[in-house]
Amino acid sequence: MLYKTDALVLRTADYGENDKIVTLFSLQYGKLSAALKGVKKAGAKLKFAAQPFCFAEYVLARKGEHNTVTGAALTDGFYPLREDIGKFYAAASLTGLCDALLYDGIVNEELFLRAVSGLREMCEGAEEEALACFFLKALDLSGYRLSLESCGGCGASLAGRVGFDLRRGCFFCGECGQGAGVSEGTLQFLRKCAGMPFDGRFLRADSAKRALKLLRAYLSAETDVRVKALDEYIALL
Repeated sequence: MLYKTDALVLRTADYGENDKIVTLFSLQYGKLSAALKGVKKAGAKLKFAAQPFCFAEYVLARKGEHNTVTGAALTDGFYPLREDIGKFYAAASLTGLCDALLYDGIVNEELFLRAVSGLREMCEGAEEEALACFFLKALDLSGYRLSLESCGGCGASLAGRVGFDLRRGCFFCGECGQGAGVSEGTLQFLRKCAGMPFDGRFLRADSAKRALKLLRAYLSAETDVRVKALDEYIALL
Protein backbone atom coordinates (compact mmCIF):
# COMPACT_ATOMS: atom_id res chain seq x y z
CA MET A 1 0.00 0.00 0.00
CA LEU A 2 1.36 3.41 -1.04
CA TYR A 3 0.33 6.61 0.73
CA LYS A 4 1.50 10.22 1.05
CA THR A 5 1.89 12.39 4.10
CA ASP A 6 3.33 15.78 5.02
CA ALA A 7 5.94 15.09 7.67
CA LEU A 8 8.80 16.50 9.70
CA VAL A 9 11.92 14.49 10.58
CA LEU A 10 12.24 14.13 14.35
CA ARG A 11 15.28 11.84 14.46
CA THR A 12 17.22 9.30 12.45
CA ALA A 13 19.19 6.15 13.19
CA ASP A 14 21.65 4.22 11.03
CA TYR A 15 20.44 0.80 9.92
CA GLY A 16 22.83 -1.55 8.22
CA GLU A 17 25.53 -0.32 5.89
CA ASN A 18 23.55 2.06 3.70
CA ASP A 19 20.12 2.54 5.24
CA LYS A 20 18.53 4.77 7.85
CA ILE A 21 15.40 4.60 9.96
CA VAL A 22 13.63 7.96 10.26
CA THR A 23 11.09 8.90 12.89
CA LEU A 24 8.57 11.23 11.29
CA PHE A 25 5.95 13.53 12.76
CA SER A 26 3.27 13.45 10.08
CA LEU A 27 0.30 15.77 9.77
CA GLN A 28 -2.14 13.07 8.72
CA TYR A 29 -0.95 9.98 10.65
CA GLY A 30 0.95 11.23 13.71
CA LYS A 31 4.35 9.84 14.67
CA LEU A 32 5.65 6.92 12.65
CA SER A 33 8.92 5.26 11.65
CA ALA A 34 10.08 4.40 8.14
CA ALA A 35 13.12 2.93 6.42
CA LEU A 36 15.15 4.96 3.92
CA LYS A 37 17.04 2.39 1.89
CA GLY A 38 20.41 3.18 0.30
CA VAL A 39 20.28 6.76 1.57
CA LYS A 40 23.86 6.68 2.91
CA LYS A 41 25.30 5.98 -0.53
CA ALA A 42 27.02 8.82 -2.38
CA GLY A 43 24.57 10.59 -4.66
CA ALA A 44 21.45 9.02 -3.11
CA LYS A 45 18.41 10.93 -4.39
CA LEU A 46 16.60 10.83 -1.06
CA LYS A 47 19.54 11.87 1.11
CA PHE A 48 17.77 15.16 1.91
CA ALA A 49 14.79 13.24 3.30
CA ALA A 50 16.89 11.97 6.23
CA GLN A 51 18.35 15.35 7.18
CA PRO A 52 17.53 16.97 10.53
CA PHE A 53 14.37 19.13 10.47
CA CYS A 54 13.47 18.11 6.92
CA PHE A 55 9.85 19.03 6.14
CA ALA A 56 8.58 17.22 3.06
CA GLU A 57 5.76 15.31 1.46
CA TYR A 58 6.81 11.69 1.91
CA VAL A 59 5.61 8.78 -0.19
CA LEU A 60 5.53 5.65 1.95
CA ALA A 61 5.01 1.99 1.17
CA ARG A 62 3.40 0.08 4.01
CA LYS A 63 3.77 -3.68 4.41
CA GLY A 64 2.30 -4.99 7.62
CA GLU A 65 3.56 -2.72 10.39
CA HIS A 66 6.62 -1.52 8.43
CA ASN A 67 6.98 1.63 6.32
CA THR A 68 9.53 2.37 3.60
CA VAL A 69 10.11 5.79 2.06
CA THR A 70 9.85 5.47 -1.72
CA GLY A 71 9.82 9.19 -2.58
CA ALA A 72 9.80 12.68 -1.10
CA ALA A 73 9.21 16.24 -2.26
CA LEU A 74 10.93 18.88 -0.14
CA THR A 75 8.75 21.61 1.38
CA ASP A 76 11.36 23.28 3.60
CA GLY A 77 14.82 22.18 4.71
CA PHE A 78 15.19 24.95 7.34
CA TYR A 79 18.83 25.30 6.28
CA PRO A 80 19.66 28.32 8.53
CA LEU A 81 19.15 26.02 11.52
CA ARG A 82 22.18 23.99 10.50
CA GLU A 83 24.46 27.01 10.10
CA ASP A 84 24.30 28.26 13.70
CA ILE A 85 25.00 26.01 16.69
CA GLY A 86 22.47 27.77 18.91
CA LYS A 87 19.68 27.51 16.36
CA PHE A 88 20.61 23.89 15.66
CA TYR A 89 20.27 22.82 19.29
CA ALA A 90 17.11 24.88 19.77
CA ALA A 91 15.55 23.15 16.74
CA ALA A 92 16.77 19.75 17.97
CA SER A 93 15.12 20.57 21.31
CA LEU A 94 11.84 21.29 19.54
CA THR A 95 11.87 18.03 17.57
CA GLY A 96 13.05 16.19 20.68
CA LEU A 97 10.04 17.49 22.60
CA CYS A 98 7.73 16.30 19.82
CA ASP A 99 9.35 12.88 19.89
CA ALA A 100 9.08 12.65 23.67
CA LEU A 101 5.48 13.84 24.00
CA LEU A 102 3.91 12.07 21.00
CA TYR A 103 2.64 8.51 20.93
CA ASP A 104 2.91 6.52 17.71
CA GLY A 105 -0.07 6.93 15.42
CA ILE A 106 -1.80 9.66 17.45
CA VAL A 107 -2.66 12.61 15.19
CA ASN A 108 -2.05 16.09 16.62
CA GLU A 109 -2.52 18.60 13.81
CA GLU A 110 -2.12 21.69 15.98
CA LEU A 111 1.17 20.49 17.46
CA PHE A 112 2.45 19.67 13.96
CA LEU A 113 1.59 23.13 12.65
CA ARG A 114 3.12 24.73 15.75
CA ALA A 115 6.32 22.73 15.25
CA VAL A 116 6.69 23.85 11.63
CA SER A 117 5.91 27.44 12.58
CA GLY A 118 8.39 27.28 15.46
CA LEU A 119 11.21 26.10 13.20
CA ARG A 120 10.48 28.93 10.75
CA GLU A 121 10.55 31.46 13.59
CA MET A 122 13.91 30.07 14.72
CA CYS A 123 15.30 30.59 11.22
CA GLU A 124 14.18 34.22 11.18
CA GLY A 125 14.69 35.43 14.75
CA ALA A 126 15.47 34.67 18.38
CA GLU A 127 15.44 30.91 18.68
CA GLU A 128 15.22 30.90 22.48
CA GLU A 129 11.87 32.72 22.45
CA ALA A 130 10.52 30.53 19.65
CA LEU A 131 11.52 27.43 21.61
CA ALA A 132 9.87 28.66 24.83
CA CYS A 133 6.68 29.52 22.91
CA PHE A 134 6.57 26.05 21.41
CA PHE A 135 7.46 24.40 24.73
CA LEU A 136 4.50 26.04 26.48
CA LYS A 137 2.09 25.09 23.69
CA ALA A 138 3.40 21.51 23.54
CA LEU A 139 2.86 21.11 27.28
CA ASP A 140 -0.65 22.55 26.95
CA LEU A 141 -1.61 20.24 24.07
CA SER A 142 -0.17 17.23 25.93
CA GLY A 143 -2.23 17.82 29.05
CA TYR A 144 0.46 19.53 31.14
CA ARG A 145 -0.75 23.11 30.94
CA LEU A 146 1.28 25.62 32.92
CA SER A 147 -0.85 28.10 34.88
CA LEU A 148 0.52 31.65 34.52
CA GLU A 149 -2.61 33.67 35.25
CA SER A 150 -2.79 33.95 39.04
CA CYS A 151 -1.63 32.52 42.37
CA GLY A 152 -2.52 28.84 42.74
CA GLY A 153 -3.26 29.39 46.41
CA CYS A 154 -5.24 32.59 46.90
CA GLY A 155 -5.98 33.58 43.29
CA ALA A 156 -4.23 36.95 43.59
CA SER A 157 -2.37 38.53 40.68
CA LEU A 158 1.24 37.44 40.42
CA ALA A 159 3.87 40.14 40.93
CA GLY A 160 7.36 40.42 42.35
CA ARG A 161 9.22 37.28 43.34
CA VAL A 162 6.93 34.26 43.18
CA GLY A 163 7.19 30.54 43.83
CA PHE A 164 6.56 27.64 41.45
CA ASP A 165 5.30 24.18 42.41
CA LEU A 166 6.63 21.60 39.94
CA ARG A 167 4.04 18.97 40.75
CA ARG A 168 1.03 21.26 40.51
CA GLY A 169 2.29 23.29 37.56
CA CYS A 170 1.33 26.63 39.07
CA PHE A 171 2.82 29.74 40.61
CA PHE A 172 2.24 31.12 44.11
CA CYS A 173 2.45 34.69 45.29
CA GLY A 174 4.85 35.82 48.00
CA GLU A 175 2.06 35.83 50.60
CA CYS A 176 1.29 32.14 50.06
CA GLY A 177 5.01 31.37 50.05
CA GLN A 178 4.88 27.99 48.32
CA GLY A 179 7.17 26.45 45.71
CA ALA A 180 10.72 27.22 44.60
CA GLY A 181 11.58 30.90 44.09
CA VAL A 182 11.19 32.31 40.58
CA SER A 183 12.33 35.77 39.48
CA GLU A 184 9.96 38.38 38.08
CA GLY A 185 11.93 38.34 34.81
CA THR A 186 11.36 34.60 34.37
CA LEU A 187 7.64 34.91 34.98
CA GLN A 188 7.27 37.86 32.60
CA PHE A 189 9.23 36.05 29.87
CA LEU A 190 6.93 33.02 30.19
CA ARG A 191 3.88 35.26 30.04
CA LYS A 192 5.24 36.91 26.91
CA CYS A 193 5.83 33.52 25.26
CA ALA A 194 2.34 32.40 26.22
CA GLY A 195 0.85 35.43 24.45
CA MET A 196 -0.30 37.03 27.71
CA PRO A 197 0.13 40.62 28.93
CA PHE A 198 3.62 41.06 30.38
CA ASP A 199 5.84 43.75 31.85
CA GLY A 200 8.94 44.10 29.68
CA ARG A 201 10.72 46.18 32.31
CA PHE A 202 11.60 43.02 34.20
CA LEU A 203 13.03 41.04 31.29
CA ARG A 204 16.74 40.33 31.68
CA ALA A 205 19.48 38.81 29.54
CA ASP A 206 19.14 35.52 31.41
CA SER A 207 15.32 35.42 31.50
CA ALA A 208 15.09 32.98 28.57
CA LYS A 209 17.61 30.59 30.11
CA ARG A 210 15.87 30.63 33.47
CA ALA A 211 12.47 30.10 31.85
CA LEU A 212 13.70 27.14 29.78
CA LYS A 213 15.29 25.60 32.87
CA LEU A 214 11.97 25.90 34.69
CA LEU A 215 10.08 24.32 31.80
CA ARG A 216 12.64 21.50 31.61
CA ALA A 217 12.28 20.80 35.33
CA TYR A 218 8.48 20.81 35.07
CA LEU A 219 8.51 18.42 32.09
CA SER A 220 10.85 16.06 33.93
CA ALA A 221 8.73 16.16 37.10
CA GLU A 222 5.54 15.40 35.17
CA THR A 223 6.80 12.83 32.68
CA ASP A 224 10.33 11.68 33.61
CA VAL A 225 11.27 12.79 30.07
CA ARG A 226 14.73 14.20 29.43
CA VAL A 227 15.51 15.82 26.07
CA LYS A 228 19.28 15.71 25.64
CA ALA A 229 19.36 18.48 23.03
CA LEU A 230 17.53 20.77 25.44
CA ASP A 231 20.26 20.22 28.04
CA GLU A 232 22.86 21.12 25.42
CA TYR A 233 20.97 24.23 24.32
CA ILE A 234 20.49 25.57 27.83
CA ALA A 235 24.21 25.08 28.46
CA LEU A 236 24.93 27.26 25.40
CA LEU A 237 22.80 30.19 26.59
